[in-house]
Amino acid sequence: MATARKPAANLSEITQRISPASLKREFQGNDPANERTLHVLQWNILAQGLSNPRRNFARVKDETVAFATRKWRILEQILVNQPDLCSLEEADTYECFLKHHLPNYGYTCFFTPKPKSPCFVFQNDVANFKGPDGVLLCYKTHLFEEIQRYQYEQSEDNTSGKPFFAALELKHNPSSTNIVFVGTHLKAKKPFAHLRASQTQAILQYLSERYSQQSHVIIAGDFNGDSDEPFYDAIRQAGFSSAYRAFLNDQEPPFTTWKFREHDGVENEQCRTIDYIFYKPEGFAPVAILKLPSKEAIGPNGLPSNEYPSDHLAIETIFNIKS
Repeated sequence: MATARKPAANLSEITQRISPASLKREFQGNDPANERTLHVLQWNILAQGLSNPRRNFARVKDETVAFATRKWRILEQILVNQPDLCSLEEADTYECFLKHHLPNYGYTCFFTPKPKSPCFVFQNDVANFKGPDGVLLCYKTHLFEEIQRYQYEQSEDNTSGKPFFAALELKHNPSSTNIVFVGTHLKAKKPFAHLRASQTQAILQYLSERYSQQSHVIIAGDFNGDSDEPFYDAIRQAGFSSAYRAFLNDQEPPFTTWKFREHDGVENEQCRTIDYIFYKPEGFAPVAILKLPSKEAIGPNGLPSNEYPSDHLAIETIFNIKS
């Protein structure tokens, strides 16, 4: 059984703005909570600009994703377990909201917006459009010294100009360990598996060229693909392991995203595992993961819900940093 992490002392300032209470989740494993512990959060928070139910979610009501309430649920879910490192995708609410709150809870942020964000398609939706979405990397300011930051922009085919990953090189002060943290959001939709593979190869090439001798590397993201796709094998062949797979009898969880879409009057259920935390096993050992809820716990309408603000479930891993 995992040791519960103490909530932030002033989290009540957020939770008092939220009703009903958010979906409860627990850790599986053990959290030693010492100077060699590293807690990583990966979460596609769902862009507010893409949250309109009439365009994206067949069973979701407007009030469920209303920005006035949903923004506080997002902030709560980022902070509730006090991760040391965060990779957040579809973070279109960074400039208008998260930028003004996360530093108050001890985080330094690095936001990489997408020049060709799909949110721009809905910029006439004045209630929901907040600007371009992108990848947001965060770290606890008191735990790390930032060495350098990097964002990559591809310049080929139809993803031209789209920055699909960002990276931070950090010194973890308690353990005196340099850590490379990569956050990514790969090309969506099943027909684009070949693009996800090429995007993954670009990430691996970046790491090979700059950090070939570095064992403390983590890649977290919404990969938009199942574990039977080429990108997944490429990452494993490059020496990375999946944190959740390590805990779940060599299998990924049943799903990290669950929603109902509608096209031409026909409802389509989408329930897949497409979010991952990969790590170099010579540098880290996962000691706990945040368990995924069942469909029954979420409710029949899928995600997002009145108790959870995104169509993706956050995944979190607590690592022991190896010497």
